[in-house]
Amino acid sequence: MDDQEFEKIIELITQRTGIIPRDSHITGIKNFINKRLKELSEKEAQVYYELLCSNRDEMISLINSATVNETYFFREEAQFQLLQSKILPAIKAAAPAKAIRIWSAASSSGEEIYSLLLLAEAMNIKTECTASDINTKVLEECEAGLYKKNAVRSVDGAAFHHLLAPYRQADGSFVLPEKICSKVTRRQINLSRLTDFPKNQDIIFIRNVFIYFSNEMKKQILNLIAQQSLLPGGYLFVSMNEIASIDSTILPDSLEKVADGKVFYFRKRTQAGVSL
Repeated sequence: MDDQEFEKIIELITQRTGIIPRDSHITGIKNFINKRLKELSEKEAQVYYELLCSNRDEMISLINSATVNETYFFREEAQFQLLQSKILPAIKAAAPAKAIRIWSAASSSGEEIYSLLLLAEAMNIKTECTASDINTKVLEECEAGLYKKNAVRSVDGAAFHHLLAPYRQADGSFVLPEKICSKVTRRQINLSRLTDFPKNQDIIFIRNVFIYFSNEMKKQILNLIAQQSLLPGGYLFVSMNEIASIDSTILPDSLEKVADGKVFYFRKRTQAGVSL
């Protein structure tokens, strides 16, 4: 497979998903393609390209290989501390009987959405949680609720590790029971398709995904989230290393950037133009 053939497949990935693979991921994608060519007893990359265009399952397998899904429980601990101290209590106080709707929009294998769920339950807050990802394999892992010991980090997130203690096994792994896993709705969503986003969400986490999108795609996704997914006064979190890349050129007027100490997030304005 020459460079031109490989670039053509990379362009197809971007066309179908909006993802622009980073240099650090290119080798892994190329290795996957070469492996598939051998499995298919095929030498011509053009034949594989045509298969990708016509076979949805093959395209999904390639997309699964092209997406990086490294995550862990209570990642970026400061965001969870803010949720615990201010945001979740404020939402509950405004509507005590209401279940808080939370969407993890790039959920990977589920550590993020389960972190949010376990925190809310520890605070006696009802939730309706949705986990979505383009990668079907990691959604299956999310459903299983089985995690190796490296799903936690010794420092980041440590303030909340006690919430995982009931599910820790003797070998350091974690097994979430069905009564926990069943509280999360899992959906395959291709963010770049700009369709079928969950509606009326109080909190949305879409972390470590904008780094793979063009500014135009970021703008379209943010606009759709603001228009269709986030309730007025709702909260949108991205990863801390993505904050600087989301400026006024792509941020819709209905979202305002908010700073609380070292934590930045976005909040949807009310019709009057101010947050609740």
